[in-house]
Amino acid sequence: MAFRILRPDSASVWKNEEIIKRYPRYKGIIDGSQIARYLIAKSVECDFNSEDSIKDLEKLLKEKSIKFNELLKKDTEELKDLKIASKSYINLAEEIANKYLENCIFCERQCQVNRIDGKKGFCFISKDSYVSSAFLHMGEESVLIPSGTIFFQGYNFGCVFCQNYDISQAWKGKRDIEDIAQKVDVKQLAELAEKLVDRGAININYVGGDPIPNIHTIVGSLDYQKSNICQLWNSNFFLTNKSLSLIIDFMDFWLPDFKYGNNECAEKYSGIRNYYDIISRNHKRIHDEGSGEICIRHLVMPNHVECCSKPILEYVAKEIPKCVVNIMGQYRPQYNANKYPEICRRPSSEEMAEVKNYADVLGILYRPVS
Repeated sequence: MAFRILRPDSASVWKNEEIIKRYPRYKGIIDGSQIARYLIAKSVECDFNSEDSIKDLEKLLKEKSIKFNELLKKDTEELKDLKIASKSYINLAEEIANKYLENCIFCERQCQVNRIDGKKGFCFISKDSYVSSAFLHMGEESVLIPSGTIFFQGYNFGCVFCQNYDISQAWKGKRDIEDIAQKVDVKQLAELAEKLVDRGAININYVGGDPIPNIHTIVGSLDYQKSNICQLWNSNFFLTNKSLSLIIDFMDFWLPDFKYGNNECAEKYSGIRNYYDIISRNHKRIHDEGSGEICIRHLVMPNHVECCSKPILEYVAKEIPKCVVNIMGQYRPQYNANKYPEICRRPSSEEMAEVKNYADVLGILYRPVS
């Protein structure tokens, strides 16, 4: 299997022994001692055709996931000898993703519109994917920089306090998407990723908006990427079980949001139903079934320590203890937050201290990334 191995000087990035314990494969990819999951997936042969039913393809996907996870147990030298399959696990996932587009169920809004025919659901994205920017991000968590960040259009939340509202919401129905973003196909997206690698990125960071509406393009691009680099999913994580199954074996690192500790706050401020149930389910899957190398971002909101921050931390400590949590104080009352007096201020220093102290009590690792 031919691929490029990256060996950047990571001494300034990896200083904390606990971080190394939590992220062994990610560090191994950076150091060149491990192989990115998507490259291994390219060796898994899949016998299917486009006329197969979704049910049959989904069954095959489960079978190949088992095969893939068996391969993960091999050492790096054995994996280097694997041959790229003519029709691989990645091709299978892309085929299923494109079929889901005909009745879109990528996110848990499950709009079920035919995006192939140009219909648009809440995310306002048809079958095409649009990138608003792609650059080396130096403002991410310390273990992630320099991060090869690719910002996609399309968002499935309606957060009243959104700080990226110009990308996620404000343009909908007002501007042509091609005026504010570049349309990309699978090959063009792969080229963007490889250019970021050339510039020194230590991961490819899919974000937005949100990457969820663009799963088909992201998965398809993996067939054309060549570098041994961490694939990173940076998302609100409001995706269905079926769409998570399309990416769970390909992503080396997970950077999910965990905004609300209950369903009621999520519906009030982001227009989302069953948020906590869905997000906690998805976090549990990537912790137990995926790479398990996760950094949760929790944005502390004013007046939401008891109802949101503490329940989230309790869930992490009990159900997904391998996670690292970035306890974020960057909340600012933007967009339409002025309509909600209780969140129309920044979190106080007392609130931030209370959340961090609670994380300490629960034994949650947060300091190296917060």
